[in-house]
Amino acid sequence: MGGQPAPEGSGDGPVPAGGSGDEVLDLVTRLAELLVAGGYEGTLGSERRLRAVAAAYGARAEVSVGAESAVVGVEGRSRVVARPPEVPQLDRVSALKPWLREVTAGRLPVAEARRRLEAIAASPAPYRGWARVTGTVLFSVGFGMSIQPTWQQVWITGALGVVVGLVMEAVRARGASGRVAPLLCSVLVGVLVLGVERAGWVSGGTIQLMVPVLFLFIPGDAITMAVLEVAAGRLTAGAARLAQSAVALVTLAFGPVLAAAALGIDQREIFDVPVAPDFGPVAGWLGWAVFAVGVQLVFGMRRGDLPWALLLVLGTYGVQLLAVRGFGTLAGTFLAAAVMAFTAVGLGARERTPPAYVLYLGAFFVLTPGSHGLRGLEAWVGGHPVQGLHDIAGMVALMVAIALGMLVGVTLRRGPAPAGESA
Repeated sequence: MGGQPAPEGSGDGPVPAGGSGDEVLDLVTRLAELLVAGGYEGTLGSERRLRAVAAAYGARAEVSVGAESAVVGVEGRSRVVARPPEVPQLDRVSALKPWLREVTAGRLPVAEARRRLEAIAASPAPYRGWARVTGTVLFSVGFGMSIQPTWQQVWITGALGVVVGLVMEAVRARGASGRVAPLLCSVLVGVLVLGVERAGWVSGGTIQLMVPVLFLFIPGDAITMAVLEVAAGRLTAGAARLAQSAVALVTLAFGPVLAAAALGIDQREIFDVPVAPDFGPVAGWLGWAVFAVGVQLVFGMRRGDLPWALLLVLGTYGVQLLAVRGFGTLAGTFLAAAVMAFTAVGLGARERTPPAYVLYLGAFFVLTPGSHGLRGLEAWVGGHPVQGLHDIAGMVALMVAIALGMLVGVTLRRGPAPAGESA
C-alpha cells in the first residue's frame, strides 16, 4: 500500500479530530485484521503500517504481527486478532492505498477513517461469476502456454479452467469454506486428465496438463514471503508460512492420487514428459498477457490497474528470459526478481499508480517457484522419485533466489529497510 507514514507519536499530544484511545485502538485493530487476512504486507510491513496509523492520531501502538494473528496495544489496552491469510481482493488493496495516505497525512477524523475502512472491507467483488470463470480459463491457458506451447495444452487447460471456475463459483455461492476447493479441484482435474490420457486422446505427460489450472491455488507468494521473513529474523512467522505452503502443495498433489485410485489407474500414469511445441517464441509473450487478464478477473483487480500489472508481468518475463539466457536459471531468476521488486516498489510509491502488491502479484507468478514443487510432488507420488526430488530441489533453490532478489530490489529502491516489508 502506498503513502508515506507520519512520524510515530509519543502519545502525549491530543488525538486529532476528537479520537479517543478506544477509537484509535478499534481502528488499528480492524486494520490489523485486514492486513493479517491478506498477508501481503508481511509481518514487518504490517507492523509499520499499523504504527503509522496510530501515530497519525497521536497514539503509540505496540504491535506484534504473526503469520495469521496480531496483538495490538494502544494506551495500555490490547487486543488479539486471528485470520487465516489468503490472497486478498485486489481492488480492496488498491483502495487502501489512498486511505492510508489520507490517514497518515492527518486529513481523516478517526470515525471517518473507520467508516471508510469498513466500506473498503465490505466492497463487493468487482466482477460477476461468469467473468471470474472466464478469468480462470485465461489464467490456466496463459500459464499453460509457458509450460507447453501446444494446441493440446490450450484446449485441455481451457476446459479444465471452466470446470475449476464453476467449482469455485459453486463453493462461493454456498458460502462453503474456500479451503475445500483445492482438494476438490485437484481430484476433478486428475480424473479428467487421467481419463483423457487413458483414452489415448493426449500425448506427452499428464503433469504438464494438470499444473496450469491448479497453479491458481499454489501459494508461491507465501513461500517466498516465508523465506523473506526468515531472513529478517521472523523465524516463527516464516516457519508458519512454510508449513502452510507445504500443506497446500501436498493437498494439490494428493488429488491426482485419489483420481488415479478412483479410475483404477496405476499412479505411474502421473508423469512429466514434454511434447514438441506448436508455437514459436511469441507464444510466451501472448500467454503471459492472457494470464495477466486472468489474474485481473480472478483476483478482482481494478480495470485501471491492469495496464500497470501487465507491464510488470511482461517486463519480468522479458528480464527473466534475457537473464536466464545469460547467467543460468538461478542467477537469472534472482536478477529478474530484483528488477521486479525494484520496479514494483518504485511505481507503487507514486500517488496515481496501484500499490506494489497489485503490481507484482501477476509478475511473481511468472517466476513460478510453487509450480516446481507441485510438479515434483506429483512426480514423486506418481512413482518417479528421482524426477520428483529434482523438481522439489529446484523449487527450494528458486524460492531462495526470488526472495533474495526481492530483498535486494526493495533495499536498493528504499535504502536499508526491514526485509519483510512491501509497498
